[in-house]
Formats: sequence, structure tokens, C-alpha cells
Amino acid sequence: MMLDNVLLTGEQIEAGTLQVINQRIMHYLYEGSFIALLYFEFDLKAAVLKLISAGITLFLSAKPQECSLVPIAGCYLGIIEDPDIETVTIPLKAGEIYCMMSDGASDLLELCGIRKQGSFTEYEDWLKQLAESPERNDDFSVICIEVLPENKGKILLDVKNEGDLIHAQVAMSEFLEQNTPGHATTLEVACNEAMNNGFYASGRVRIKARRIGDKLIIRVKDNGPGFNVARVNVQLEEGQYEKEFEELLESEGGRGILLMRLFCDKVIYNAKGNDVLMIKKI
Repeated sequence: MMLDNVLLTGEQIEAGTLQVINQRIMHYLYEGSFIALLYFEFDLKAAVLKLISAGITLFLSAKPQECSLVPIAGCYLGIIEDPDIETVTIPLKAGEIYCMMSDGASDLLELCGIRKQGSFTEYEDWLKQLAESPERNDDFSVICIEVLPENKGKILLDVKNEGDLIHAQVAMSEFLEQNTPGHATTLEVACNEAMNNGFYASGRVRIKARRIGDKLIIRVKDNGPGFNVARVNVQLEEGQYEKEFEELLESEGGRGILLMRLFCDKVIYNAKGNDVLMIKKI
């Protein structure tokens, strides 16, 4: 609440802010009680991470080539009148992952050992497994934050001619390679199918792609006639590929629908069939 009172006025949290809070809360704490705190602030414009510790003295830093627990000094609040509290800043780079955690979590990591993971999702899964460990005997709270490349988490494209289509294919390829290199090749095929189908059906197609956490969401919309979405959905669910679905399979649009379904975790069409939403977990 005291931190909120500072933040809501637009002021910045500094080491001196915690010194003032420390003096105030000493009037309310019982003997033998104290407060552990880790304040962190990601300044993406300045590309720095600002930290102020009060008893939480470790956080996890995961870089492409290494993963480690990083120490930071700071005394608990509510113990002494004038504790040593300082502000620390470290540089940030795209591709880095930071896990801010309670001391119960860092203690368990020290006990079980640090393991470098391959992606943000894998770090989340690993920490969730540790939280269920029978060796855990304290609070296990972790906030995971991944620093993404600037202006690479979202693209908007408006294809009106063949030149735009070529540019859009290149831009989508770069976007996928940047955000999900392991799935870029197959997703590029699905996206190109959607873009090509939409462009050749109506002469114009709009594409919006963005990354939200561990998901890629890609929307492709055109002004064409679309297709019978209800009929295709039923045939896909029932596996009727040999008979009723044969014509769709033989058409380029039909192959595109199947490839999108094959390479994406979820595919949603509007009622008309000229607006598709593709979702891929990465």
C-alpha cells in the first residue's frame, strides 16, 4: 500500500523510498517480524532493469547461452532503523528471460540446481514442476518476464497487388523466424496458403500477426466469396476426405485449409469463410 501511494502520484521508486517505508512500518511490526521485498522495473526504452532488494537476494537470469541465479544485496525491512538499501541497474537485451522470485523459490533452485531451458514456455514448465516438488518447504512465487525484440512482436500487412504479396511473404517469413524458429517453415506454408487464397479470390488481403506470450496469432482477411465453413468443419471432424471432401482436397483452397489445420493448434473461420484466425502455441 505504501509503495502504491508513491506510484499513484507518478513518482519513481528509489532506494530512499524504501528507507522511508522501513521507518514507518517499524511502528507496526511485532518483535521478530520483518518484510522481504524485491522491487523491479523494466525500462525498455533505456534497455535496463532496475532492482531494489529488501531481503530477496536472488533472481534468475536466462540468456541464450547461459542461465544463473544472480545475487543482489539488500536488508529486510522492519529490523533496523537504517538498513543498507541500494538501487541496482543491469542492461537488458532481446531474447533474455528474467524470473523474479520469493526466497523459497530461489532456495529450492539452489538445492535442485539450475537447468538451462530452450524457451520461455520451457522455463515456465520447469518452474511449475519445481513448485510441486516434495522438497519445497516455503512459499514458491515466481514472475517470469521475457524481453522480446523491438517491433517484432506484431506486423500489419495490406496486400493490393502482386508486389505487395511478395513483400508480405518475405515479411511473414522474417516474423515467423524471429518468433518461432522451430515452427517457421511449416507455419510459413500455412500462412502463404491463406494469403494466396485470399488475394487470388478478391484481389486484396489484409494480414495481422502478433505474438502474445507463448502464442502466435495470425489473422488473414479478404473480400472474396469465401466457402461453406459449416460443411467443411463437419467433413473435417468426421474425416470424410475420400468422398464429399474430394473436390475441396483437389482445389488449392482446399489444400490450404488442410495445411492450416495441420500446422496450427487452432484454426477459426468467420461464417462466410473469408476471414481466418490461426493460433500456434510456441
